[in-house]
Amino acid sequence: MVRRPRTDRGGLGVLTYVYGFVTLVGLLLTTGTGYLLVRGPFLGGALLEPISLMAALAGFVVGVVVLAWGATRAASAARF
Repeated sequence: MVRRPRTDRGGLGVLTYVYGFVTLVGLLLTTGTGYLLVRGPFLGGALLEPISLMAALAGFVVGVVVLAWGATRAASAARF
């Protein structure tokens, strides 16, 4: 009896795409807020106000956490 996989597109499940999207959101958040943090001191731009700087730092940390969570979930969901 031939056993067919219950997943789509080459063995990757739907959850892998969801976790991949979460990883992409974390990467975009990390990249965007990281640029805001370094554009002042390193790229010759104006430094952010203290409250905006703390918000960008918090967004960077949240982005790293979302990126790591999504990447590890996508990797574990893609295993066969």
